Amino acid sequence: MKTFVSILLIIISLPAFSTLNEFEKANLMYKNGNYSEAYKLYTDIINKNYESPDLFFNLGNTCYRLNKVGESIYFYEKALSSDPQNEDYSYNLELAKLRVKNIPEVIPESALYSFLKKIIYSTSYKFKAYFNLIIFVFTLIIFIFFIKARKSRNKKLYFISVIFLTAVVITGIILMQIQISEQTDHQKAIVITNEVQTKSSPNEEANDLFPVYEGFKAKIENISGDWCEIKLTDGKKAWIKENNLKRF
Repeated sequence: MKTFVSILLIIISLPAFSTLNEFEKANLMYKNGNYSEAYKLYTDIINKNYESPDLFFNLGNTCYRLNKVGESIYFYEKALSSDPQNEDYSYNLELAKLRVKNIPEVIPESALYSFLKKIIYSTSYKFKAYFNLIIFVFTLIIFIFFIKARKSRNKKLYFISVIFLTAVVITGIILMQIQISEQTDHQKAIVITNEVQTKSSPNEEANDLFPVYEGFKAKIENISGDWCEIKLTDGKKAWIKENNLKRF
């Protein structure tokens, strides 16, 4: 029986070991300057549904070396969304943005929105999940003490603690859900084509509005067939073919 379990564990672990070897091989290719091969290996790993901030970051670096500015920004953004406080991710993202042609201005956020955004993205949603779990378990322990307490003073103290910790857990869950929904709504995108002329409507014959360039960040407002209506960081809106975008 033990032999069977051991074999089963080995079989289950094989894909993970294989992916780890591919990742290390891709890292070696990057280190040796073989960026095209590293790009292919990193992309193959992602296509197998393996994701991690380091994988996104390394692929972003590879795209940067290959002058794929749009894709490098895309993967830096992906890495940063998983680990918002990582200074290396932030630095390389800003470095890549320096290569973007005619990058539009960003409409300033309100002080309140900026403050709330900092709170939400101060940690990754995974950290929030673990933190909420720990506080929830601690709340249950305090609740047991509350039930067993005999003195009214202790009972009151435990009750207040349970209420406070419950509020902390609920707040943590709300913040986690907001962060997850922001990262999985697929309404954000990066322009990956060198230069594209936008249209006033989802039609090739529509009026030209303005060009967008590789690396522009946009929010997808509407979709019509293979066209997307995008909103740039400066508030401008226009239509563009979806194949010019890489969606989050």
